Amino acid sequence: MKHVASKIPLPALKPLTLFIALSTSLTLIGCGDATTTIVEKEPIPVEDDGHNHGGEHGAETAGRLFVVNPAAVESQVFDLDDNDLITTIPLDALPSAVYASGGYRFAALIERNADTVGFVDGGLWQEPHDDHFDLYTSTPQLINYSLNGSRPTHYDTFEGSVAVFFDGNAGAGSNASIQVFDDQVIEEADAPAMVSFGLPMHGVAKPRGEQLLATLRRDDAESTSSNKILPDQVGVYHLHDGDYELEQTLDVACPDLHGAAQNETHVVFGCSDGVLVAAEGSDGLYAAQKLLNPATILDSARIGSLWGHEASGQFIGSASADGVSQFFAIDPEEGEIALIDWQPMPNAKPVARDFAFEAEQFVILDDQGYLTLIEPHQDGLHTHWEYGARLDITDADVSQMPSGMKFSMTLAQNGHTVYIADPIAQHIVVVDLEVLAITDEIELDYAPAMVTWLGIAEGHDH
Repeated sequence: MKHVASKIPLPALKPLTLFIALSTSLTLIGCGDATTTIVEKEPIPVEDDGHNHGGEHGAETAGRLFVVNPAAVESQVFDLDDNDLITTIPLDALPSAVYASGGYRFAALIERNADTVGFVDGGLWQEPHDDHFDLYTSTPQLINYSLNGSRPTHYDTFEGSVAVFFDGNAGAGSNASIQVFDDQVIEEADAPAMVSFGLPMHGVAKPRGEQLLATLRRDDAESTSSNKILPDQVGVYHLHDGDYELEQTLDVACPDLHGAAQNETHVVFGCSDGVLVAAEGSDGLYAAQKLLNPATILDSARIGSLWGHEASGQFIGSASADGVSQFFAIDPEEGEIALIDWQPMPNAKPVARDFAFEAEQFVILDDQGYLTLIEPHQDGLHTHWEYGARLDITDADVSQMPSGMKFSMTLAQNGHTVYIADPIAQHIVVVDLEVLAITDEIELDYAPAMVTWLGIAEGHDH
């Protein structure tokens, strides 16, 4: 029998409601006859500090939730201020993955086998106007803009920018490439900045302002990789007149490179023998070092997935072998990789994980229907991560999970809320991480496959 950490009656906590002060409204008609409403807000100073703080100066709104209905090949978008359905949108194809755009206005639909990335406008964004921000709302819709390239796979965001790595297809004779864009590029249907390679690879790219750190794969004669489709080096590109130019190749090899993450100061990459850490120097060049796999890692395992957050100095990495999953805290300043005792439930396998809002927790959702928090604790000058708490998010029998489906989650970028899609019970569970309790549910009449939060993201104090 499952144990529920706590559950608050559904009406006890409610999502934020939209606050409009001294508002006036103007209606515009755009593509597809969508209605756009501009909320003219009371003047709020716009601070130009070099960072995109988004909703920090803007409207108080819980955002919108993008949900995929695989049976009907369509999506639904919900208003999280009241959890009401806004609209249902037929999709061209069932995406293999769904992400939010760099500014959280658009849902990006990865159609890997169709070599396409499509976009749905979530219909909620803000723009600076004189000394304040105006909030814009419109009906969500599938837009006539897409990215095209062979096998889009890794999707990475940082400070408003997105880099999509297209793996290429050796069987079809197509090579790998990278496309970098932001919300403005999508809105204006502009061409993204690109990097093209001379061979296919399963790679990853990390955008950092005008720089881009991306994997490099040497030819088979030179490669140190045991898997020839995986890269084994990292290159540093710089944007010049709309084009990326390779300016540096890091001098530390990373065999079988898979997985990457970044924060304000470092970029890390997973290698078969450890983790490659890159840091930018005052001269603009990157210095690289290798942190070797710790003795605590499972035999035959390697750190192959990584997560970072601009508000955290540490990274979280995962490794697995023989059905056992491990998590590690990676501290680039201390040069340490430490095993985290996340105290998994029996037979639990993670299906989704990420940093929570402001990196105050790292959240792990497993296939047994449990949400586990691991939390940072300060020990002198050292930060270590440990098990914090756990919540049961379903009363259903997890053995009844529909074939090919799993629990999925998305984290709000304006507060400590997690939205979990439960295909068995056919609903979305709303969890408040501050009290670790289920505070609401969004009932559906289908088994949801993927969910993504869209809206006005709060900024971080850097």
